[in-house]
Amino acid sequence: MKNNCAVIGLGWVGKTICYSLIKEELFDNIFLIDINEKIVEAEIMDLSDGSLLSSLSKVKKGSYEDLKTCNFVIITAGVPQTSVSTRLAQTDQAIKIFDSILDNIKKVNYDKFIVICSNPIDILTYYTVKKLNYDYHKVIGSGTLLDTNRYKNLLSDILNIDPKNINGYVVGEHGGGAVTLFSSTLINNVPLRTYLSENNLTLNEEELETKIKRRGFEIVIRKNATYFGVSECVVNIVKNIIFDTNKILPLSIISLSKDFAYSHLVNVNKNGIEFSKEEILLIDDNEKGKLENSKNKLRNLIIDKKL
Repeated sequence: MKNNCAVIGLGWVGKTICYSLIKEELFDNIFLIDINEKIVEAEIMDLSDGSLLSSLSKVKKGSYEDLKTCNFVIITAGVPQTSVSTRLAQTDQAIKIFDSILDNIKKVNYDKFIVICSNPIDILTYYTVKKLNYDYHKVIGSGTLLDTNRYKNLLSDILNIDPKNINGYVVGEHGGGAVTLFSSTLINNVPLRTYLSENNLTLNEEELETKIKRRGFEIVIRKNATYFGVSECVVNIVKNIIFDTNKILPLSIISLSKDFAYSHLVNVNKNGIEFSKEEILLIDDNEKGKLENSKNKLRNLIIDKKL
């Protein structure tokens, strides 16, 4: 059986994910689905021209019937991010878009992996599981993986070290409620705060956390959209499932209480994702409080919207 994938939504994020997947040669066929058929046709022509000499993957116009042959469905359709609107403020519009998509997914009895990178990610991850009555291990929101990458990039600039030498995470809501786990961050296996002390360095954690949360908006202000970062996050998620890595990543998953979704450390493998058994050994009371506030914010929105 061929290894196929479908991408639903061909805005900047969707088309960039398609290009990244083609370069990785992870799939035999990549089906493109969008309500604008002219966009689908144009992207197929452009992506096919670009991949002719470098990839065995075929890009095709897709329908929801094609999902029956797919191992992955990647949903990028949603409300474009703006510099003046929070992600959670887009909930009502996003739900309307997702209702149509999820109804079509349900009609074809699709039961493989669903990767979501539409905002608000945590709300839509929860909504997808509940509306489809789906196996929550197979519904994966890209969550705070992007926030985590932003954290490492910004911290590496401040400390003038390679971001690959930083092991740290951002969890909670992808957005204003994101929580940076400074107390569990390691620099070359040394706790961040110890590293700072030993090297006579200071770090304004609050200021850095604000920059992490604002980074997406700062990109949008300058070029109207963000797409390279989230594209690489999605490809990373897909690869870790395909290659059964058991890698630990901060991704959005429905809570153990099943009443909301948020980003937590999860194991990623051939079965999808599940809460990691590894504990965050160092997390201070301030971070615990922030994380509870972030979780309550998401839970309360779901209650208010009667999702």
